[in-house]
Amino acid sequence: MRNTVLVEVDLKDIKHNFSCVKKHAGSSAVIPVIKADAYGHGAEEVAKTLENMGIYAFGVAYLCEAISLREAGIKSRIIVFFDTSYPSDIIKYDIIPVIYNAASANQLSNAALRLNKRIDVHLNIDTGMGRLGFLFDRDITVINDKVSRLAGINITGVMSHFSEADLLDREFANIQLERFANAKTQLPNIHKNAVWHISNSAAVLSFKVARLDAVRPGLMLYGYSPLYSNNNENPNTELKPAMKVMTRIIDMRSIPAGRPISYGRTFITKRQSLIGVLPIGYGDGYSRLYSNQAHVIIRGQRAQIAGRVCMDVTMVDVTDIPDVKVNDDVILLGSDGDLDILAYELSSIAQTIPYEVIISLGNSNRRRYV
Repeated sequence: MRNTVLVEVDLKDIKHNFSCVKKHAGSSAVIPVIKADAYGHGAEEVAKTLENMGIYAFGVAYLCEAISLREAGIKSRIIVFFDTSYPSDIIKYDIIPVIYNAASANQLSNAALRLNKRIDVHLNIDTGMGRLGFLFDRDITVINDKVSRLAGINITGVMSHFSEADLLDREFANIQLERFANAKTQLPNIHKNAVWHISNSAAVLSFKVARLDAVRPGLMLYGYSPLYSNNNENPNTELKPAMKVMTRIIDMRSIPAGRPISYGRTFITKRQSLIGVLPIGYGDGYSRLYSNQAHVIIRGQRAQIAGRVCMDVTMVDVTDIPDVKVNDDVILLGSDGDLDILAYELSSIAQTIPYEVIISLGNSNRRRYV
Protein backbone atom coordinates (compact mmCIF):
# COMPACT_ATOMS: atom_id res chain seq x y z
CA MET A 1 0.00 0.00 0.00
CA ARG A 2 1.57 3.26 -1.15
CA ASN A 3 1.77 6.54 0.75
CA THR A 4 1.93 8.59 -2.44
CA VAL A 5 -1.75 8.14 -3.29
CA LEU A 6 -4.56 9.07 -0.92
CA VAL A 7 -8.09 7.67 -1.09
CA GLU A 8 -10.47 9.93 0.79
CA VAL A 9 -13.81 8.38 1.77
CA ASP A 10 -16.62 10.64 2.88
CA LEU A 11 -18.74 8.70 5.36
CA LYS A 12 -21.45 11.38 5.23
CA ASP A 13 -21.92 10.46 1.57
CA ILE A 14 -22.19 6.78 2.51
CA LYS A 15 -24.96 7.70 4.98
CA HIS A 16 -26.68 9.84 2.36
CA ASN A 17 -26.60 7.02 -0.18
CA PHE A 18 -27.96 4.58 2.39
CA SER A 19 -30.85 6.98 2.99
CA CYS A 20 -31.51 6.92 -0.76
CA VAL A 21 -31.60 3.12 -0.59
CA LYS A 22 -34.13 3.25 2.25
CA LYS A 23 -36.29 5.70 0.32
CA HIS A 24 -36.40 3.47 -2.76
CA ALA A 25 -36.69 0.21 -0.80
CA GLY A 26 -39.82 1.26 1.05
CA SER A 27 -40.84 -1.46 3.47
CA SER A 28 -38.15 -3.89 2.31
CA ALA A 29 -35.30 -4.60 4.70
CA VAL A 30 -31.79 -3.59 3.63
CA ILE A 31 -28.71 -5.81 3.39
CA PRO A 32 -25.76 -3.48 2.62
CA VAL A 33 -23.19 -5.34 0.55
CA ILE A 34 -19.71 -4.56 1.88
CA LYS A 35 -17.69 -7.33 0.27
CA ALA A 36 -14.30 -6.58 -1.36
CA ASP A 37 -13.56 -4.24 1.56
CA ALA A 38 -16.76 -2.30 0.87
CA TYR A 39 -15.87 -1.90 -2.80
CA GLY A 40 -12.57 -0.31 -1.82
CA HIS A 41 -14.07 2.04 0.78
CA GLY A 42 -13.13 0.02 3.88
CA ALA A 43 -15.58 -2.56 5.20
CA GLU A 44 -15.00 -1.92 8.91
CA GLU A 45 -15.55 1.84 8.68
CA VAL A 46 -18.57 1.47 6.40
CA ALA A 47 -20.09 -1.17 8.69
CA LYS A 48 -19.58 1.02 11.76
CA THR A 49 -21.19 3.91 9.89
CA LEU A 50 -24.29 1.95 8.83
CA GLU A 51 -24.77 -0.49 11.73
CA ASN A 52 -27.19 1.73 13.65
CA MET A 53 -29.13 2.95 10.61
CA GLY A 54 -31.67 0.13 10.57
CA ILE A 55 -30.09 -2.63 8.52
CA TYR A 56 -31.21 -6.27 8.39
CA ALA A 57 -27.69 -7.67 7.91
CA PHE A 58 -24.40 -6.99 6.17
CA GLY A 59 -23.43 -9.01 3.12
CA VAL A 60 -19.87 -10.17 2.40
CA ALA A 61 -18.32 -12.69 0.04
CA TYR A 62 -16.10 -14.81 2.27
CA LEU A 63 -15.83 -15.93 5.86
CA CYS A 64 -12.55 -14.09 6.47
CA GLU A 65 -14.35 -10.81 5.73
CA ALA A 66 -17.06 -11.64 8.24
CA ILE A 67 -14.54 -12.58 10.92
CA SER A 68 -12.69 -9.28 10.41
CA LEU A 69 -15.97 -7.42 10.95
CA ARG A 70 -16.70 -9.36 14.14
CA GLU A 71 -13.21 -8.70 15.45
CA ALA A 72 -13.76 -5.00 14.70
CA GLY A 73 -16.80 -5.04 16.97
CA ILE A 74 -19.65 -5.38 14.47
CA LYS A 75 -22.64 -7.02 16.21
CA SER A 76 -25.18 -7.08 13.36
CA ARG A 77 -26.05 -10.17 11.35
CA ILE A 78 -23.48 -10.96 8.66
CA ILE A 79 -24.41 -13.04 5.62
CA VAL A 80 -21.56 -14.77 3.77
CA PHE A 81 -22.48 -15.39 0.13
CA PHE A 82 -19.84 -17.82 -1.14
CA ASP A 83 -18.16 -19.59 1.76
CA THR A 84 -19.35 -22.50 3.90
CA SER A 85 -15.83 -23.54 4.91
CA TYR A 86 -14.89 -23.96 8.55
CA PRO A 87 -18.27 -24.56 10.21
CA SER A 88 -16.65 -24.14 13.62
CA ASP A 89 -15.76 -20.53 12.80
CA ILE A 90 -19.23 -19.91 11.38
CA ILE A 91 -20.64 -20.99 14.73
CA LYS A 92 -17.99 -19.24 16.82
CA TYR A 93 -18.50 -15.87 15.13
CA ASP A 94 -22.27 -16.23 14.67
CA ILE A 95 -22.21 -15.93 10.88
CA ILE A 96 -25.08 -16.68 8.46
CA PRO A 97 -23.73 -18.70 5.52
CA VAL A 98 -25.53 -18.99 2.20
CA ILE A 99 -26.08 -22.66 1.31
CA TYR A 100 -25.86 -23.52 -2.38
CA ASN A 101 -25.79 -27.33 -2.39
CA ALA A 102 -26.93 -30.25 -0.26
CA ALA A 103 -23.40 -31.33 0.68
CA SER A 104 -22.55 -28.04 2.35
CA ALA A 105 -25.92 -28.03 4.11
CA ASN A 106 -25.21 -31.49 5.54
CA GLN A 107 -21.72 -30.49 6.63
CA LEU A 108 -22.97 -27.42 8.47
CA SER A 109 -25.83 -29.27 10.11
CA ASN A 110 -23.57 -32.04 11.37
CA ALA A 111 -21.04 -29.56 12.74
CA ALA A 112 -23.78 -27.64 14.54
CA LEU A 113 -25.29 -30.77 16.07
CA ARG A 114 -21.91 -31.85 17.40
CA LEU A 115 -21.83 -28.58 19.34
CA ASN A 116 -25.51 -28.68 20.35
CA LYS A 117 -26.14 -25.68 18.11
CA ARG A 118 -28.41 -24.69 15.26
CA ILE A 119 -27.05 -22.44 12.51
CA ASP A 120 -29.15 -19.81 10.75
CA VAL A 121 -28.60 -20.08 7.00
CA HIS A 122 -29.91 -18.60 3.76
CA LEU A 123 -30.43 -20.67 0.61
CA ASN A 124 -29.30 -19.65 -2.86
CA ILE A 125 -31.69 -20.53 -5.68
CA ASP A 126 -30.05 -20.36 -9.12
CA THR A 127 -32.70 -18.77 -11.33
CA GLY A 128 -30.35 -18.06 -14.21
CA MET A 129 -27.08 -16.62 -12.93
CA GLY A 130 -25.42 -19.99 -13.51
CA ARG A 131 -22.84 -19.45 -10.80
CA LEU A 132 -23.90 -21.11 -7.55
CA GLY A 133 -27.15 -22.31 -6.04
CA PHE A 134 -29.88 -24.93 -6.09
CA LEU A 135 -31.30 -25.09 -9.61
CA PHE A 136 -34.82 -23.67 -9.72
CA ASP A 137 -36.11 -26.49 -11.95
CA ARG A 138 -34.25 -29.48 -10.53
CA ASP A 139 -33.37 -29.08 -6.86
CA ILE A 140 -36.60 -27.95 -5.18
CA THR A 141 -37.31 -31.55 -4.16
CA VAL A 142 -33.84 -31.80 -2.62
CA ILE A 143 -34.53 -28.69 -0.54
CA ASN A 144 -37.94 -29.93 0.60
CA ASP A 145 -37.04 -33.54 1.30
CA LYS A 146 -33.52 -33.15 2.66
CA VAL A 147 -32.14 -29.68 3.30
CA SER A 148 -35.17 -28.21 5.06
CA ARG A 149 -35.31 -31.21 7.41
CA LEU A 150 -31.74 -30.99 8.64
CA ALA A 151 -31.81 -30.55 12.42
CA GLY A 152 -28.67 -28.43 12.66
CA ILE A 153 -29.71 -25.59 10.36
CA ASN A 154 -32.50 -23.05 10.45
CA ILE A 155 -33.39 -21.53 7.05
CA THR A 156 -34.04 -17.85 7.74
CA GLY A 157 -33.64 -16.54 4.20
CA VAL A 158 -33.69 -17.43 0.52
CA MET A 159 -31.83 -15.48 -2.15
CA SER A 160 -31.19 -15.39 -5.86
CA HIS A 161 -29.14 -13.10 -8.08
CA PHE A 162 -29.86 -11.27 -11.32
CA SER A 163 -27.47 -12.19 -14.13
CA GLU A 164 -27.55 -8.67 -15.60
CA ALA A 165 -26.30 -6.22 -12.98
CA ASP A 166 -27.60 -3.10 -14.76
CA LEU A 167 -31.04 -4.51 -15.68
CA LEU A 168 -31.13 -2.27 -18.76
CA ASP A 169 -32.94 -5.12 -20.51
CA ARG A 170 -35.42 -6.68 -18.09
CA GLU A 171 -36.64 -9.52 -20.26
CA PHE A 172 -34.49 -12.16 -18.59
CA ALA A 173 -34.73 -10.47 -15.18
CA ASN A 174 -38.50 -10.92 -15.32
CA ILE A 175 -38.00 -14.59 -16.12
CA GLN A 176 -35.65 -14.95 -13.14
CA LEU A 177 -38.10 -13.18 -10.85
CA GLU A 178 -40.91 -15.48 -11.99
CA ARG A 179 -38.75 -18.53 -11.34
CA PHE A 180 -37.93 -17.23 -7.88
CA ALA A 181 -41.62 -16.65 -7.13
CA ASN A 182 -42.47 -20.17 -8.32
CA ALA A 183 -39.75 -21.60 -6.09
CA LYS A 184 -41.35 -19.88 -3.12
CA THR A 185 -44.70 -21.55 -3.76
CA GLN A 186 -42.96 -24.92 -4.00
CA LEU A 187 -41.09 -24.62 -0.70
CA PRO A 188 -43.78 -24.91 2.01
CA ASN A 189 -41.30 -26.42 4.47
CA ILE A 190 -39.14 -23.31 4.55
CA HIS A 191 -39.41 -21.33 7.79
CA LYS A 192 -42.44 -19.04 7.65
CA ASN A 193 -40.35 -16.00 8.52
CA ALA A 194 -37.67 -16.60 5.88
CA VAL A 195 -36.55 -13.38 4.16
CA TRP A 196 -36.64 -13.57 0.37
CA HIS A 197 -34.22 -11.31 -1.52
CA ILE A 198 -32.98 -10.89 -5.09
CA SER A 199 -32.67 -7.13 -5.66
CA ASN A 200 -29.31 -5.53 -6.40
CA SER A 201 -28.72 -1.77 -6.71
CA ALA A 202 -30.30 -1.61 -10.16
CA ALA A 203 -33.46 -3.29 -8.88
CA VAL A 204 -33.58 -0.98 -5.86
CA LEU A 205 -33.53 2.00 -8.22
CA SER A 206 -35.76 0.80 -11.01
CA PHE A 207 -37.45 -2.60 -10.46
CA LYS A 208 -39.95 -2.14 -7.67
CA VAL A 209 -41.67 -5.49 -8.03
CA ALA A 210 -38.36 -7.27 -7.35
CA ARG A 211 -37.68 -5.67 -3.96
CA LEU A 212 -39.53 -8.42 -2.00
CA ASP A 213 -38.67 -8.82 1.71
CA ALA A 214 -35.16 -7.37 1.49
CA VAL A 215 -32.79 -5.70 -0.96
CA ARG A 216 -29.01 -6.02 -1.36
CA PRO A 217 -27.57 -2.67 -2.47
CA GLY A 218 -23.89 -2.57 -3.30
CA LEU A 219 -22.68 -0.04 -5.86
CA MET A 220 -25.26 2.61 -5.03
CA LEU A 221 -24.08 2.73 -1.41
CA TYR A 222 -20.84 4.16 -2.71
CA GLY A 223 -22.48 6.78 -4.90
CA TYR A 224 -22.73 5.14 -8.29
CA SER A 225 -25.65 3.76 -10.23
CA PRO A 226 -25.40 0.56 -12.28
CA LEU A 227 -27.90 2.15 -14.68
CA TYR A 228 -25.10 4.09 -16.38
CA SER A 229 -24.71 4.10 -20.15
CA ASN A 230 -20.98 4.80 -20.63
CA ASN A 231 -21.66 8.45 -21.41
CA ASN A 232 -19.35 9.84 -18.72
CA GLU A 233 -22.32 11.33 -16.86
CA ASN A 234 -23.69 10.43 -13.46
CA PRO A 235 -27.06 8.81 -14.29
CA ASN A 236 -28.46 9.32 -10.81
CA THR A 237 -27.79 12.75 -9.36
CA GLU A 238 -29.25 11.91 -5.94
CA LEU A 239 -26.32 9.59 -5.23
CA LYS A 240 -23.02 11.04 -4.02
CA PRO A 241 -19.74 9.30 -4.96
CA ALA A 242 -18.00 8.78 -1.63
CA MET A 243 -14.46 8.20 -2.91
CA LYS A 244 -11.91 10.80 -3.93
CA VAL A 245 -8.45 9.71 -5.09
CA MET A 246 -5.57 12.19 -4.98
CA THR A 247 -1.83 12.42 -5.41
CA ARG A 248 0.80 15.13 -6.05
CA ILE A 249 3.18 16.10 -8.82
CA ILE A 250 6.66 14.79 -7.95
CA ASP A 251 8.54 16.30 -10.90
CA MET A 252 8.09 18.79 -13.74
CA ARG A 253 9.93 18.37 -17.03
CA SER A 254 10.25 20.85 -19.89
CA ILE A 255 10.35 18.72 -23.04
CA PRO A 256 11.09 19.98 -26.61
CA ALA A 257 8.75 19.23 -29.49
CA GLY A 258 9.10 15.83 -31.15
CA ARG A 259 10.13 13.89 -28.05
CA PRO A 260 8.50 10.60 -26.91
CA ILE A 261 6.96 10.15 -23.47
CA SER A 262 6.86 6.76 -21.70
CA TYR A 263 6.93 3.18 -22.98
CA GLY A 264 6.25 2.45 -26.62
CA ARG A 265 6.58 6.13 -27.64
CA THR A 266 2.79 6.35 -28.01
CA PHE A 267 2.85 10.06 -27.11
CA ILE A 268 5.11 12.45 -29.02
CA THR A 269 5.20 16.10 -27.96
CA LYS A 270 3.86 18.35 -30.72
CA ARG A 271 5.25 21.50 -29.11
CA GLN A 272 7.49 22.62 -26.29
CA SER A 273 5.66 20.85 -23.47
CA LEU A 274 5.54 20.82 -19.70
CA ILE A 275 5.14 17.27 -18.44
CA GLY A 276 4.22 16.48 -14.84
CA VAL A 277 5.18 13.17 -13.27
CA LEU A 278 2.70 11.54 -10.88
CA PRO A 279 3.61 8.79 -8.36
CA ILE A 280 0.82 6.44 -9.38
CA GLY A 281 0.62 3.60 -11.88
CA TYR A 282 -1.08 0.33 -12.59
CA GLY A 283 0.58 -1.03 -9.46
CA ASP A 284 -1.73 1.32 -7.56
CA GLY A 285 -4.86 0.29 -9.44
CA TYR A 286 -4.60 3.08 -12.03
CA SER A 287 -5.22 1.08 -15.19
CA ARG A 288 -2.75 0.98 -18.08
CA LEU A 289 -5.80 1.39 -20.30
CA TYR A 290 -5.99 5.01 -19.18
CA SER A 291 -2.85 5.72 -21.21
CA ASN A 292 -3.21 8.81 -23.46
CA GLN A 293 -6.95 8.98 -22.73
CA ALA A 294 -7.79 9.66 -19.10
CA HIS A 295 -7.61 13.07 -17.47
CA VAL A 296 -6.76 14.36 -14.02
CA ILE A 297 -7.65 17.65 -12.35
CA ILE A 298 -4.86 20.07 -11.42
CA ARG A 299 -5.44 23.66 -10.25
CA GLY A 300 -9.06 23.52 -11.37
CA GLN A 301 -8.27 22.32 -14.91
CA ARG A 302 -8.35 18.98 -16.65
CA ALA A 303 -5.01 17.63 -17.86
CA GLN A 304 -4.57 14.60 -20.12
CA ILE A 305 -2.41 11.56 -19.42
CA ALA A 306 0.66 11.69 -21.68
CA GLY A 307 1.98 8.32 -22.83
CA ARG A 308 1.50 4.93 -21.28
CA VAL A 309 0.72 4.51 -17.61
CA CYS A 310 3.70 2.78 -16.00
CA MET A 311 3.74 0.44 -13.00
CA ASP A 312 4.73 3.19 -10.55
CA VAL A 313 4.45 6.54 -12.35
CA THR A 314 2.22 8.31 -14.85
CA MET A 315 2.97 11.39 -16.92
CA VAL A 316 0.49 14.18 -17.57
CA ASP A 317 0.58 17.12 -20.00
CA VAL A 318 0.28 20.33 -17.93
CA THR A 319 1.52 22.75 -20.61
CA ASP A 320 -1.70 24.77 -20.55
CA ILE A 321 -2.09 25.01 -16.77
CA PRO A 322 -0.75 28.32 -15.41
CA ASP A 323 1.54 28.36 -12.38
CA VAL A 324 1.63 24.57 -12.05
CA LYS A 325 4.48 23.31 -9.93
CA VAL A 326 5.93 20.34 -8.08
CA ASN A 327 3.81 19.19 -5.10
CA ASP A 328 0.59 20.56 -6.58
CA ASP A 329 -2.43 18.41 -5.71
CA VAL A 330 -3.80 16.11 -8.40
CA ILE A 331 -7.31 14.63 -8.40
CA LEU A 332 -7.48 11.30 -10.20
CA LEU A 333 -11.05 10.46 -9.18
CA GLY A 334 -13.52 12.89 -7.68
CA SER A 335 -14.64 16.50 -7.94
CA ASP A 336 -13.13 19.96 -7.79
CA GLY A 337 -15.80 22.65 -8.00
CA ASP A 338 -17.73 22.06 -11.22
CA LEU A 339 -15.19 19.59 -12.58
CA ASP A 340 -15.72 15.85 -12.13
CA ILE A 341 -13.75 12.76 -12.95
CA LEU A 342 -16.05 9.92 -11.96
CA ALA A 343 -15.75 6.16 -12.16
CA TYR A 344 -18.18 6.19 -15.09
CA GLU A 345 -15.64 8.12 -17.16
CA LEU A 346 -12.66 5.96 -16.22
CA SER A 347 -14.58 2.71 -16.67
CA SER A 348 -15.71 3.82 -20.12
CA ILE A 349 -12.09 4.45 -21.13
CA ALA A 350 -10.99 1.06 -19.79
CA GLN A 351 -14.06 -0.72 -21.22
CA THR A 352 -14.98 -2.05 -17.81
CA ILE A 353 -17.46 -1.15 -15.07
CA PRO A 354 -17.36 1.42 -12.22
CA TYR A 355 -17.11 -1.41 -9.68
CA GLU A 356 -13.64 -2.33 -10.90
CA VAL A 357 -12.42 1.28 -10.89
CA ILE A 358 -13.31 2.04 -7.28
CA ILE A 359 -12.24 -1.35 -5.93
CA SER A 360 -8.88 -1.19 -7.73
CA LEU A 361 -8.06 2.31 -6.54
CA GLY A 362 -9.57 1.94 -3.07
CA ASN A 363 -7.90 -1.31 -2.12
CA SER A 364 -4.46 -0.41 -3.50
CA ASN A 365 -3.83 2.85 -1.64
CA ARG A 366 -3.87 4.59 1.71
CA ARG A 367 -7.36 5.58 2.92
CA ARG A 368 -8.50 8.54 4.97
CA TYR A 369 -12.03 9.08 6.30
CA VAL A 370 -14.00 12.30 6.42
